[in-house]
Amino acid sequence: MVFRYLRVPAMLLICLFLAACALPGDPESGTEVPVAKQDLRIAALDHYVGDLNDPEVLARYTRCDIIIVPCDRFWGKPGHEGELELLRAAKPELKILGFFRSKALKANWGDRPREEQTYLYDLFHASKPYWCSTTTGDTLMDWPGTIVYNYTDPEARKAMLGVFTHYQKTSSNKFDGVYWDYFNEVLWIAPAVDTMEGDPDIDGDGISHWDDPDEIQAFKDAQYDWAREMQAAMGPRFIMVANGSRALTDSTFAHEFDGMDYELFPNVGFGRGDTFRTALDVTQYNNLFTSVTWNRTLNGGPWLLLGHAQVVGSYNDPDLGWQTIQAGDLLRAVALLTGATSMYYDNSGQHRAGIPKVELDLGAPLGRATIEGDLYSREFERGRIDLFMGIGSYPVPFAYVIPQNGVVVEEFGEFPTSP
Repeated sequence: MVFRYLRVPAMLLICLFLAACALPGDPESGTEVPVAKQDLRIAALDHYVGDLNDPEVLARYTRCDIIIVPCDRFWGKPGHEGELELLRAAKPELKILGFFRSKALKANWGDRPREEQTYLYDLFHASKPYWCSTTTGDTLMDWPGTIVYNYTDPEARKAMLGVFTHYQKTSSNKFDGVYWDYFNEVLWIAPAVDTMEGDPDIDGDGISHWDDPDEIQAFKDAQYDWAREMQAAMGPRFIMVANGSRALTDSTFAHEFDGMDYELFPNVGFGRGDTFRTALDVTQYNNLFTSVTWNRTLNGGPWLLLGHAQVVGSYNDPDLGWQTIQAGDLLRAVALLTGATSMYYDNSGQHRAGIPKVELDLGAPLGRATIEGDLYSREFERGRIDLFMGIGSYPVPFAYVIPQNGVVVEEFGEFPTSP
């Protein structure tokens, strides 16, 4: 693949405006692209946090502006007290969120002695009276070995929240917020769950979840309760980020949170196929230019996290040979245009924190993104980005070039030649 930049000649540059007073997500409200209020930020979600006493490992995490880590890595495990302070000492403004399951737990959390992992053990036993069943009486699971509990029951939420708040208050490792995994319109069961008999039946009335409108409504209503109860317990400055498809398509629900995770972007939220184009299409009701206005801004939001942990492809660089395509770099280009936040992984296929290969120092945006056909552009204090939409899907959805202080510092893909 040839990497070069040939500027598409500007003919009639059309600025697309969405009126500031328009209702979020209303495709008829106009075509303005709002100005992001923050500089470019990056994020990471890491299920396998390394040794924070290692300067190289610490530097990888503190390169981020917001990170999501498992609570059980820092709570209830001997020898890990005080470790989050290593991160805060290295970067005081870093936001650290704890990964919290909204409706499920691992079946093996109760297998080990409590002293080995008190937090997970306590969650296991707090949830046990509220485990859900199927229409045949089997234990309900949404992933293999992952049991669903009935969070529509206020007592279940109270029990689980009690465990979370206890550790947040008593541990020396304190989180700045919570990452909810996850909230959907209806219960989703992974295809890998192939040994469970019957259909989900959260309320125990013998009717399949997917055929039970009352159960589905309770499932959705309780998500509001869950979020508001956590916020009330932790205070208004506690950051909440929602994973799952609901916040990505429901502006009212999204406003309960400071951010939302577009997992496997753009597949979740926009479907498959030419969906990068859809995500940046201002006539699409939940396009990124619009959804960046949905979340609260009290705690540094909106945190629209664009992530894709899998290896998305490779290309043959004439100078370096075959190179892996870093999804985080593609998503950073989208984030520059929209005010979202790109998530970086290490391209191992695991959720491990990574960092950009090319650092940027563009400064604050000077205005809105402009769009002329397939060309998206935005000016910053010390540079700009030009992105030309291609097939709109991985591995090479588009081409982009980023000049900074008059020098091209990053480019990807091939722009079309002038007609």
